Amino acid sequence: MNKGLFITIEGGEYQVVKITEYSYLPMVELEDSTQWYIAADSEEAGKATRRYWEDLAQNDPEEFVAIVGTKTLMAWALGQYAGPGLEQTDSLGAWLDLTAEYTEEQWAGYDGVERECQFTDEEGKEYTVCYRWN
Repeated sequence: MNKGLFITIEGGEYQVVKITEYSYLPMVELEDSTQWYIAADSEEAGKATRRYWEDLAQNDPEEFVAIVGTKTLMAWALGQYAGPGLEQTDSLGAWLDLTAEYTEEQWAGYDGVERECQFTDEEGKEYTVCYRWN
């Protein structure tokens, strides 16, 4: 338990009981058992989102194809507009860039909402956005 660490989320203050460092964004668990991904700002979360999808494409291509779809990948290979979701792009690179604009879709599994927060970890790093995971 991280005694004395608190996070403010949209005006409410909550005690942090655990911080887990993941490859992309850290997660805090609060005393009510909710888990939140945290980022310094929306830009940092966007970079993490893009990295996540790029890593998935490179390191687990079967899973990436299952999510994105072969028709989308074929269209991108031909320079045609396609995409998994409402917005379409004409290449994988453009789609990866687009994912950085929709961070809440990646990190806020609970409700799809980016929230303002204030949190400073034990090393002094400040975080200003968070995403509820559960």
